[in-house]
Amino acid sequence: MRGKLAMVLLLWLAAAGAGAQVRPTESGPVKGFIDAGVAQFRGIPYAAPPVDKLRFRPPFAPIAWKGTRSAAEYGPACEQMLTLYPVSEDCLTLNIFAPASATDISSLPVMIWIHGGGFVSGSSRDFDASALVTRGNVVVVTVNYRLGYFGFLAHPALSADSPHHISGNYGLLDQQAAFAWVRRNIAAFGGNPKRLTIFGESAGGQSVIDQLISPTSGPLSAAIAESGAYATNLPTLAAQEAAGETVAATAGCPHRTALCLRRLPANKLNVLNPLTSLTSVSPVVDGRIIPLGPAQAFAAGSFKHIPVINGSNHDEYRLFVGLSRWATNAAPMTVKQYIANVKAQFGPLAPSVLETYPVKDHGRPEYAYAAALTDVAFACNTHLLNAQMARYTSVYAYELNDPHAPTASGPVLPGFSYGSAHSSELSYLFPTYNVAAFHPDGPPPLSVAQEKLRTLIQDSWIALARDGLPATASRTPWPAFGGTPKILSLVPPAGSITHDFFSDHHCKFWKSILLSRAGLPPDSAY
Repeated sequence: MRGKLAMVLLLWLAAAGAGAQVRPTESGPVKGFIDAGVAQFRGIPYAAPPVDKLRFRPPFAPIAWKGTRSAAEYGPACEQMLTLYPVSEDCLTLNIFAPASATDISSLPVMIWIHGGGFVSGSSRDFDASALVTRGNVVVVTVNYRLGYFGFLAHPALSADSPHHISGNYGLLDQQAAFAWVRRNIAAFGGNPKRLTIFGESAGGQSVIDQLISPTSGPLSAAIAESGAYATNLPTLAAQEAAGETVAATAGCPHRTALCLRRLPANKLNVLNPLTSLTSVSPVVDGRIIPLGPAQAFAAGSFKHIPVINGSNHDEYRLFVGLSRWATNAAPMTVKQYIANVKAQFGPLAPSVLETYPVKDHGRPEYAYAAALTDVAFACNTHLLNAQMARYTSVYAYELNDPHAPTASGPVLPGFSYGSAHSSELSYLFPTYNVAAFHPDGPPPLSVAQEKLRTLIQDSWIALARDGLPATASRTPWPAFGGTPKILSLVPPAGSITHDFFSDHHCKFWKSILLSRAGLPPDSAY
């Protein structure tokens, strides 16, 4: 007997030495691996494959497996057009990063990451969370969710087929299924199921905002929305159903049948997936999953009153200017083109926009254009939502304002500066994040001062997840957004509190426009 016990112990030690990790889940055990002190479990199904009869339905419980499932590889990305990764409709998986020493009694804070990509692209596999785990002794979960029309198609036939008479928002329901899976299973990986913080960027940040206002998202401890306030209102179900009829007819289902839509080959829908969230792909106000648009819900106090970090980047729209130039091989924007673009974008408001954003104040026409779009789409909307939320809960506002921030998502263009563009903060949170097509030699390097800023950002995000306060030992506390709005300007190396955000981004100029878009009266908090 002693010999057998010794052999079992030796085998276990050998497996541990090789970096093996086996943890139980409700569907069966999974075997991950250890890398540099971080236990990783990749590609774990949190819901049944949403295919065939389950397409365009809320996610169902995951299917159990026999034996121990390998969790060494990421699952496929959800169906999309622009990716180098394998894609599939069978994509509802998550990845867990935990300290290798964590056990089922560690009860560590859990951070759930929701990737961006305009609700039409992206993958959880882009985000190795090892740096956050190592720095903060936390558990991080990254999640796939349905994208494009697979995740957000609304249609009268699909609504009629639903017990709640709604459709769309399947991608948001996937995220909620992942949250619920984490609550049920994360203790085995060292996490505290009662200490969940959701965080995300761009469409992931918008998802965080939508989950804050959703009655069906379940209990959460804190939330962090990065550059996600661009949609203070959302389309109605009726509007999205009408758009969905056009999509269905184009794909070959003109007769409003749910069966036809579910039988379509995936590529018939995939090729229609648009490239930006300015199309019909969007979460929708359906009265149940999303009862109100974000601004209206926050104004009414109809959201989870938990601590929130909500912020944006100083030069958000420069990323899209750079991507457009790269995609079209265009030269830098001229003054004439700037004027034409502003007229096309803003119509009767164009003269006032040109007066508010003169080229001389920004150095180049394309920077002036990016500044106007940054302010109206991101900066001032973020300010609006913070003003509404702050009436009910603790909100911590930030702005990344590093003039030389790494921009791993953008192509290198001679003479073009991204400043702190959309997605720039990802390089601070996830050091390995990179779009290899733009940066084949690896992620853009950080200076010594930027490395210090990385520490501040990571520590602040972790502190909110751990304590509900983004205060760290390395600096003075980060004050909540209040009557006199205080915003943490993330400038290397240590950041500083600023009161200039409102004027810097011309939010007074945009006030009446943005409140109207949000469906709020002109005297609303802003």
